[in-house]
Amino acid sequence: MPQNVESTLNTVLGQLLCSRHPRWILDQTLFIECTDIILENRAARIDLLVHPTGGQPVAVETEFKAGPQVEGEAKARLKKTMKSNGERIECAIAVAMPPELRQSQIRLEECELKYCVQQLNEHDDCVRWPDTDWLTGGVDQLTDAIEYVSLSERRLQIGVNTLESTVSTVSELLRREASESILAKIGQILHQAPSEQTVRMAVAILINAVVFHYNIEGQKGVPNAVTYGKEDFLKSNIHDTWNQILQINYWPIFSIAQEILQCIPTRLTSIVFRQISHGAEKLVSLGSSTFHDLSGRMFQTLISDRKFLATFYTLPESAKLLADLAVDRIDVDWSDGKAICDLRIADFACGTGALLSAVQREIYRRFRRTGGDDATIHQSVIEQTLIGSDIMPAATHITASMLSSPHPQVTYEASKVHTLPYGKNSRDLVSIGALDLLDGDYVPTIFNTAPQSRRMEGRQTTEEVDSNSEFKIPDGSCDLVIMNPPFTRPTNHEIANVPVPSFAGFGTTSSEQEAMSIKLKRTAPKIKKKRNGQFGNGNAGLASNFMDLAHAKLKPGGIMAMVLPFSFATGASWKNARRMLDKCYDQIRIIAISANGTEDRSFSADTGMAECLLIATKIKGKLYDKDIWGGAEFSSLPSRPTTFLEVRHCVDRIWRDQEFQDSILDAGGVGIKDKSVLETARKLRGGVLALPRIAKGIPIRMVLLGEIADRGLLGRDISGKDRGPFDVRSINEGEVPTYPILWSHNCEIERYLIVPPDKCGDVRPGFKVKADGIWKKLNGSKLHSNLDFRLNSQSLSMCMTPEPCIGGRAWPNVITRKDYEIPLLLWANSTLGLLMFWYCGTRQQQGRSVLSISRHPNLPVLDVRTLTKKQLEKCQALFDIFKERTFLPANEAYRDPVRKDLDTELFKMLALGKEMGDSLHEGLDLFRRKWCSEPSVHGGKSTHPKN
Repeated sequence: MPQNVESTLNTVLGQLLCSRHPRWILDQTLFIECTDIILENRAARIDLLVHPTGGQPVAVETEFKAGPQVEGEAKARLKKTMKSNGERIECAIAVAMPPELRQSQIRLEECELKYCVQQLNEHDDCVRWPDTDWLTGGVDQLTDAIEYVSLSERRLQIGVNTLESTVSTVSELLRREASESILAKIGQILHQAPSEQTVRMAVAILINAVVFHYNIEGQKGVPNAVTYGKEDFLKSNIHDTWNQILQINYWPIFSIAQEILQCIPTRLTSIVFRQISHGAEKLVSLGSSTFHDLSGRMFQTLISDRKFLATFYTLPESAKLLADLAVDRIDVDWSDGKAICDLRIADFACGTGALLSAVQREIYRRFRRTGGDDATIHQSVIEQTLIGSDIMPAATHITASMLSSPHPQVTYEASKVHTLPYGKNSRDLVSIGALDLLDGDYVPTIFNTAPQSRRMEGRQTTEEVDSNSEFKIPDGSCDLVIMNPPFTRPTNHEIANVPVPSFAGFGTTSSEQEAMSIKLKRTAPKIKKKRNGQFGNGNAGLASNFMDLAHAKLKPGGIMAMVLPFSFATGASWKNARRMLDKCYDQIRIIAISANGTEDRSFSADTGMAECLLIATKIKGKLYDKDIWGGAEFSSLPSRPTTFLEVRHCVDRIWRDQEFQDSILDAGGVGIKDKSVLETARKLRGGVLALPRIAKGIPIRMVLLGEIADRGLLGRDISGKDRGPFDVRSINEGEVPTYPILWSHNCEIERYLIVPPDKCGDVRPGFKVKADGIWKKLNGSKLHSNLDFRLNSQSLSMCMTPEPCIGGRAWPNVITRKDYEIPLLLWANSTLGLLMFWYCGTRQQQGRSVLSISRHPNLPVLDVRTLTKKQLEKCQALFDIFKERTFLPANEAYRDPVRKDLDTELFKMLALGKEMGDSLHEGLDLFRRKWCSEPSVHGGKSTHPKN
């Protein structure tokens, strides 16, 4: 029987790769069995070499067997110099073809290949991915891998350094030489107060325009970029050159740059643009796609209002992860260019365009894999498919340029990227950005991507609105809404001197902030009535309002894809959002990161907080029919993916592994690493003790705390300004307080079940009746629950005070309706009690579980009502023993002898699993180690179990 040899299959593989990418052209950008390529050894033969325009060369070596031989051949290509242009090979892929391919009747495109990537890191060391084992997939997956690794991280870092250096040099010059009035004018254009960041952003926009010009020069009607330098960079030359480009279009890139250009003093134009041109040439030499990836990152660091707008940049890998998951769900024939262009995909808080750009890349990738050329659909995708809005002109500028960058030579009439009004205009009309669309299909824009758009100076309109100045998005028109919305809240609990932080961007006045907040509140009843419910909640923040916007604009069967704060999954203020998802959406998937640090659990840059990804499909047919509900699935990533190749591997694993399914209304499983821990927690909540290695579950009577106890008071109800009746102060030596208070934490004192009060309350003038009312409501309560439980430093989820005491900010009261305090105290501090507190709390930060007062009633606890008189007496005896003993921090339960003894005694008292003997305690020991190994329990502290 005839057999295939390696060289024959390499030819077939090369042809298949070319058929999957229109710009991989045989003997131009893709070479098969090539020699005379490497400068150091011209006789060396490379099986395949892909060298895409603007990307780095990728060597591909093949064998019929996975192993050290093919890996060695791939590694041998690294650090070699390309003869054609002097570039080094920084990446190689080792591919193992199945041995059956030797038989001529087997088709390569039907086979599963094994491959791994060998790549140089920033230290010039070779790094393998994956670390062990091999990736598997067909020719399509190998094509993806080559595409992903052709973007050089080394080049990206060089680009970041070049851009930062150029921006820093030029902005310093402008700030030193330009007048305050000129700097103020630049601030007006960008809708920001004059500052160093504002000038830096303006310079970055100029650089971006020059780089983009380099990318489009040579096409019909576009003047050569060298005209900048004629007569030593005269302002008039640059102005005329950009005007010629604007006659073609490219309005979003060059119009705002043109405005900034006009602000630069004529005497400074020459030196400014000499520096800009020099930096731009370096950036162009790195490749345009590289530049636009780094410019998005760079712009985000320059946005000065991030504290209030919370417009944090979605990391490229995170953007790709969410985009890939969302696009996977779009029901379209990816070989049908017209069907693709008929899609409507929106980001109403687009920032620097990371998410829209990621969606665009994924759409183009899928079209290419079917044999299509994405250049042929690019114009329609820009003009029709991709919809973006933001309140920052600089953000929409970079978004539009990023979306244009895959094919800058392709012109278009107008894109659907708009800058929306924010605050009050000259006619006292109040705007709240894209959220104005909650109450209608369109809003006016202040910066469109068409040349007819309305122009503005600051907030003063200089031209009349025309039809092209409307941002029109009818309800029920979008196939996908993908966003990383602002997280800010319209409350002032943490930020002083800011009436409404969620609307404090761009220097809005206190009256503007109040007017904007009122406008948003007035839309709530309309939304609730029109859509039979709403996602929005003021305490959850603007992100929940953007979910309402996404819901309104999605068609049935459309996909909602969001980056949300981790608190979305369990926070009380997000209850509305979870209910609406449960009622109106199917195929709900939540992805979180179970790494140690808080920042390691974020999908955005610089948030300093844990986040999660949400993907859900709007129910078709009868929108509010609960019978259609399909549950929610939760996935936990061990870490945030750091490369595009790793992202695609994560996506495949997420869809392949169901992880854990439950109702979105109870999302306690989000971010949990070990499935068995999750299973134990979930079953315990339902009244069954299911431990690892124990085949049979043990019934245990559980009840919600709200059925046997009332919740305590908020700290603001005790001492809040104009609200609480008490001034809280320290207890004087020898003083017996009239109103003792357990207000804050002291870890060392809290190692014991009994914790003394640390404050006392002085009744404010005129508040005596309210103070007495609070004391009466507490009904002699001595039991307190840990509001913000730091599991890796604190020992107790509940404690008792030696006398009735007001629970303060850290320790609110648990007001039992009968004498259940002691059994509840013992249960709460057993391993199972700690588990329930952790499971039901919000785990926004690792090593911490927050159980707000509003969530206390939903905490599952032992049903102490079922205890016999003898069992209650046993609880009292156990309390007398354990109140003198010292507990270790909760995350050390696996090695805490006191906690283990408490567990044992409670099991005996409850007669749990007595027929199982030692196996039950072995199962509990294993569970303790598993639970204490969860990153959200130990928070990276060295006291976790050493596996």
